[in-house]
Amino acid sequence: MQSLKLLAALLVCTLFIFGFSQVGTLVTNQWLPHTNSFSESTLIANAEVSNTSKTDALEKVEKAKNSWITNGTIYLEWAGELQPFPKEAFTFYIPESVELAEDSSHNPLKVELPNGTLLEQIELLSQTSDIFSAMDTEKLKKDLEEVASHLKEGDHTFSFSDYLVDDEVMDQTNLQITLNISGQTAMTELQEVLKGKEIKLRGNEGFSVEAWLEKEELTLSDEAASMFASMLFELIAPTNFAVVERHISKELPTWASEGYEARFQQEKMDFAFTNPNTSEYIITITVSGASLTGELKGGPLPFTYEVNQVEMQTLSPKTVIQYSATIPGSGTRVKETGKNGSYVQLVRTATDASGQITETIVYSENYYAPIQRVELHALTQPVVTTDPTNPNTIGNNTGTNTNTNTNNSGTNTNTNNTTGNQNTNTGGENSNNNSNTGGTNNNNTGSGNGNADDDDNENPGTGSGYIGK
Repeated sequence: MQSLKLLAALLVCTLFIFGFSQVGTLVTNQWLPHTNSFSESTLIANAEVSNTSKTDALEKVEKAKNSWITNGTIYLEWAGELQPFPKEAFTFYIPESVELAEDSSHNPLKVELPNGTLLEQIELLSQTSDIFSAMDTEKLKKDLEEVASHLKEGDHTFSFSDYLVDDEVMDQTNLQITLNISGQTAMTELQEVLKGKEIKLRGNEGFSVEAWLEKEELTLSDEAASMFASMLFELIAPTNFAVVERHISKELPTWASEGYEARFQQEKMDFAFTNPNTSEYIITITVSGASLTGELKGGPLPFTYEVNQVEMQTLSPKTVIQYSATIPGSGTRVKETGKNGSYVQLVRTATDASGQITETIVYSENYYAPIQRVELHALTQPVVTTDPTNPNTIGNNTGTNTNTNTNNSGTNTNTNNTTGNQNTNTGGENSNNNSNTGGTNNNNTGSGNGNADDDDNENPGTGSGYIGK
């Protein structure tokens, strides 16, 4: 009996002590100044509210929310295109979040993103409503709300491709190009090295022919690698891939298409481009018979791309004449036949789902200089005629040469039928007669200089000559 009384007394004391502690805590929280303060290590979103009253915590969280809205950006991404998402679209329940916050914990804000706003932004970027049936929009919404509920700082990007659940609903990229390499010496080389190879073009990464060959431990001659690079250049033309490095030859190779040549030279000339999309693409290479084929497959592109030839000019060669002593008589020989050059410009346009052109760029601009025609002509003296009305006209000598030079006190007369020149000067006298018939002259001809003046004392001429035998 005594034991029961002792047990009852202990029970009453325990209940009293427990009840007093609970009532004391309740009274303290209601009446003492620090009752509405959060304890140490308490955060609401990214706002530190330790030892802060709920009223002050409201102000801190509101300030943190406003700062988050103005700093940093949320991006939606689709096929390489980025679109900022309006942070103002989120609805924040700050009073409720502060009221429900737990001490010594990291508490998220209560946030809600309206479905209509999200779907509007998705359609605005993708330019199609078909994407809704292919995407898990609820998961995208929760991920966006997660960033907002913790007021995560910095930039954040959400790619639609990460939320696709049915790729078949969207148009996939499937391109193919074939390069004719019939009769080329590199055909066997390409068959042995590239047949069945695949190239993985990861999102937001670049590709280089030289780097890929080295990575795959493949060896190609410059000619074969140029064919490979040219095929790739033409294959990615109707995409949004950006060409980083490309070269061309002095002449368009016979196997290359107009505007699509990409020359490769080990350690000097490379072909490189980038995939600006987040999705991965695969290029499959096939070498069959006399053709090199590339096939590009992957996710959808942001727009429809088309490449057109907007300008094409054929440049005719000029003729260059050279003289050679090896050419007999008046003959002519063609040293270089010459070849036409060309100028080609290709333009790539991007068209959205509504048919509007959103972008136009010059994809390729090539100039190949013409090769000039070179002719070799014989070294012959040109045929000349004498004009009787002009005493200074060059004449023709058929074998008879008569040279008379008379100079008497300043009078000099020089007549030379070999050249047809006549020079008469009065003022002195010098006589030199030389006649040669048959084209042979063994005597030195006279020479004389003077002006054709009639005055005896003005500008007298001078003359000298030898008497012919």
